[in-house]
Amino acid sequence: MKNMKNLRIILFLALGAVFTFSSCDAILDQDETDFGKGPILAQFASTSGDLNIIKDAANTPIDLEIPITFYGGKNVPLDRDIQVKVAASPDSDVQEGTGFELLSDTFTIPAGETTANVGIRVFTEPLVPFEFEDLILEITESSESISETNTYTLTLKALDENTLAGTYDVEVGEYYNSGNFIANYGGTVTIEAIAPGLYKHIGIGFWPDNNDFYFSVDEDTGYITVSDKDLNNGDVLLNGSPIMTCDNQYQFEMVTCDETTVKSTLMPDGHHVVEIVTGYFRGVGATREFYEKLVRQ
Repeated sequence: MKNMKNLRIILFLALGAVFTFSSCDAILDQDETDFGKGPILAQFASTSGDLNIIKDAANTPIDLEIPITFYGGKNVPLDRDIQVKVAASPDSDVQEGTGFELLSDTFTIPAGETTANVGIRVFTEPLVPFEFEDLILEITESSESISETNTYTLTLKALDENTLAGTYDVEVGEYYNSGNFIANYGGTVTIEAIAPGLYKHIGIGFWPDNNDFYFSVDEDTGYITVSDKDLNNGDVLLNGSPIMTCDNQYQFEMVTCDETTVKSTLMPDGHHVVEIVTGYFRGVGATREFYEKLVRQ
């Protein structure tokens, strides 16, 4: 009886193993059959972007390129060209012919490549400062298939000549921690325009990600006021702690914060200068403070 019982167990395990191997073989066969056989979907490399446009007296047009790519198959370069046709979307605020032009409406992703560039020319003359408009392109035809996300939205942010928006070189960057000077920092800083006189400063010091803050500028004096609130009236945190400004309750212990160190200077050549003092509060004697002098490229 004991031998019969052991025989039943052996047969059960053997049948289970056969079933398992058969199921795995079916899955592997299915993967082998399906892998790389999906449709090739033409799409833009990204779905949106911003373009800061500083208005000048000549209303100089701006040329730029927007990449298109494809998704599907094995996501590797194909052995054939992909032809793609692009047009202005009916939802576009900016109209083709008056607001911009496509340098061509048909583009080729060559065999062996994964991208091609859509060339457009933006006309700046019709743009009004701070009346931001969306230029929307869509893929209308493809020699393969078209992705469901087949549009690209470019927000045109027209700005006047005196805007502080732009990319800045850090001429002076000083970082203080708990009563001590720690280090100088350099690199570049991006300042974005939000509304007339209102700007967004991207990052701070050695921490460019998720440490943005906002400031306003007095047009007559150039004095900068850093805000401890974001655009939704929420508290601004830097590295998880409350931002320090010249005007809130957190007192600077190492850096002077007044009209001599928090100001902007407009330069005739456009290389405007922005000086900012800020920091974040981690208790008395444990503040993190920054002074930076930025020069626009």
